[in-house]
Amino acid sequence: MNILFLILLFVCHFLADFTWLSRPFMLKAKRFGTPVWPILAHALVHGVLMFLLSLCFLSFSAAILVFIIQTLAHWLIDIGKGRATYYIKSTQDNTNVEYFVLFGLDQTLHNLTIILIWYFI
Repeated sequence: MNILFLILLFVCHFLADFTWLSRPFMLKAKRFGTPVWPILAHALVHGVLMFLLSLCFLSFSAAILVFIIQTLAHWLIDIGKGRATYYIKSTQDNTNVEYFVLFGLDQTLHNLTIILIWYFI
């Protein structure tokens, strides 16, 4: 498998999560995992970026599969993290280690999704 493709998938993740592509309405919903529709909009940004990249490396049908897997996985992970933040109060304060444990778990799940997409597709 092409390592450049994997690296660029991580770049797509960075762009969608940590730049202006994450809009305030998305970030607000992601905080506690609700409402789910702005989080889906955020996940769609991830899916579209990875779909467009995938078209450079894969067939159209494989790129569609990347879009579907990435969008659904990102949506569910972000809802889960938000809900965990809501119920585990210590994760709401970034001066607590629990905040970073949850953030790290969230990013690990996103990274594993990207690696599995790259490996199997």
